[in-house]
Amino acid sequence: MKKKLTIFMFIDALGWEIINKHKFCKKSLPFRYPAKMQLGYSSTAIPTILSGKKPVEHKHFSFYYYDPIKSPFKIFKYLMLQYLPGRIFNRWRVRHLLSKIIKKIYGFTGYFELYSMPYDRLPFFNYCEKTDIFAKNGLSPVKNLCDVLEESNKKYLISDWRKPQEFNIEQMTNAIKEKNIEFGFLYTANFDGFLHDNIKNPEIIGKEAKKYEKVIEELLEAGNENYEDFTLTIISDHGMTPLSGTLDLKAQINALGLKFGKDYAAVFDSTMGRFWFLNPTAREKIMEVLNSQTDAEVLTQAQKEEYGVNFEDNMFGEEILLTSPGVQIAPCDMGIDPLPGMHGFSPEDKDSYASYLSNKEATTPPEWVGDFFNLMLTAIQTP
Repeated sequence: MKKKLTIFMFIDALGWEIINKHKFCKKSLPFRYPAKMQLGYSSTAIPTILSGKKPVEHKHFSFYYYDPIKSPFKIFKYLMLQYLPGRIFNRWRVRHLLSKIIKKIYGFTGYFELYSMPYDRLPFFNYCEKTDIFAKNGLSPVKNLCDVLEESNKKYLISDWRKPQEFNIEQMTNAIKEKNIEFGFLYTANFDGFLHDNIKNPEIIGKEAKKYEKVIEELLEAGNENYEDFTLTIISDHGMTPLSGTLDLKAQINALGLKFGKDYAAVFDSTMGRFWFLNPTAREKIMEVLNSQTDAEVLTQAQKEEYGVNFEDNMFGEEILLTSPGVQIAPCDMGIDPLPGMHGFSPEDKDSYASYLSNKEATTPPEWVGDFFNLMLTAIQTP
């Protein structure tokens, strides 16, 4: 039997527009397809890629959701951090340290950050990624990639998302050379952060892309030298859209004079405002503001169903305002200032499309990032 290896390399934010503009790996990976992004951020795209399911099934969308009864952040009612000097306690380093402490106290194994969530509002919310979504039972009861690999009894390696990108690349390369795996999922996240800051500079992007091309060429060389049948596929979760404007949605809602937690609750993501209404008056006033926006629109029920965010219990918001491509909500609960580039806009936006590149033809060309899971499943199940 031929010694066979399949590697899927995940490059965060390697969008289809970037692939085409920079002719990324055009010769070495000739089988290339755009894939529609899953509405949301990496917090929903990665669970979708790892399970093939939409958010309404795997229950991951944006990180925070309204749940005052089961909120793990009730301690913030007593810490009163909102009254301490903001110049200190709202710094990224301080919030990151608090995030690490909270993660350890509650035993969270997934990715966790407080970001810029207001301290006094945290007790109203819960957090969806408490468990490691890459690990066994990480998306339970939905099966993820690790669950499928465990059932297959194939030798595999899934990169540890906590480790530096360089470590993951070296570890996967060594595993290939040692010929001790049959399937690999190589996780790299740095390109996303790079693009957030540099999306408007194509020359710098081109130079950075060359570094990834070199890594890919080395993986191809190692795979072809050590296996008779080697498949390398590059996948991403979304693209990156340049900043074109900002929307201070928080200020508009605050001006209504409503009380948070009594009249309404809301999370202000980078590109979405998500709202829960605690009385009819609050709904009427807030919806008037949302419907008046010229650079954003409220998702219809049909759109929620299409994108798979039609949660019956309105887990992630009764109403969702999505900004126009390029327009960021600033300040927001993810950060105070807008970034040069952002993702999380309409999946139909050209800059939102993800990518699929391979040295072998796909059994079924992917159309949506969730299709990547089915292609991985086929590779695992094929002798």
